[in-house]
Amino acid sequence: MVKKERVIQQKKEQIKKIVEGAVMGLGFFVMFGILIFPGLREGMGDALDVVLGPLADSVGNFLITILILSVVTGFYTSVVQKYTTNWDMMEKSKQYQKQMRELQKELMEAKREDNKQRLKKLEKKKEEIMRKQTQFSGEMMRQQMKPMMYIGIITIPIFMWIWVYIEAASVGAVIFPLIGGKELTASFIFGLPYWVLWYMVCSIPIAQMIRKVIGIPSSM
Repeated sequence: MVKKERVIQQKKEQIKKIVEGAVMGLGFFVMFGILIFPGLREGMGDALDVVLGPLADSVGNFLITILILSVVTGFYTSVVQKYTTNWDMMEKSKQYQKQMRELQKELMEAKREDNKQRLKKLEKKKEEIMRKQTQFSGEMMRQQMKPMMYIGIITIPIFMWIWVYIEAASVGAVIFPLIGGKELTASFIFGLPYWVLWYMVCSIPIAQMIRKVIGIPSSM
């Protein structure tokens, strides 16, 4: 009976790994495919226009449409982070960082005191921590990439739709709060258009509220 349960558990783990690999592969393709295949951007935008086009038309104000989409992406992003992040590993990473900060302070004190024996012990301890950190960093990077790939599957196509819709519908100047009338496609900094600025203004506080509600640590 125990053996049967172990076999079932192993099969579940295998299926989980296959699904995760497929999703991450799709996320990787979505994130980097738009750089390699320019036509993919229009394809994503056109595909989503079936759903989001009528939404934008019914809302009437494109700034409000972006606000609605920032709520959708903020919720999706937060849920993905909550359920795909290895929180034990994140905590372990913080512990390594804390150990290194404390060790650096001790090293500085030992150098000021010119305590060679203590310095030698601390250097040995530092090498051990760095060795463990190096072994740990590869898996940590994978864990950080996983939610990014999942998030990209939804957020990047939405961004591509906004870009395509603005171009196709010839959305002109709109009235932004505080800064007044601006062309959505006009650049405000580093070549980023104003619609990206508006998305950021909407999404950052919304995402913070959602993360707080669903219990994601604020330091994440």
